[in-house]
Amino acid sequence: MVRINEKQMQQALDIQYKKGVEDGIKLMKQRMLLACENGTPIEIGGRAFFVRGDLQNLRDIMDDLEKGV
Repeated sequence: MVRINEKQMQQALDIQYKKGVEDGIKLMKQRMLLACENGTPIEIGGRAFFVRGDLQNLRDIMDDLEKGV
């Protein structure tokens, strides 16, 4: 039987919590990248948000400058 004290248990739980947060961030990054590549929205709080890549954003800015907006 393995026995650990409360401090060791809390440390193990903290490590797993941190790993879960890091994994969640990685998944959200992947989700946002896919949405950007596919041009599909990300739904947050009942609203749709579209993610644009850096090149698309630059194209939009240049187009606006050319139009004189």
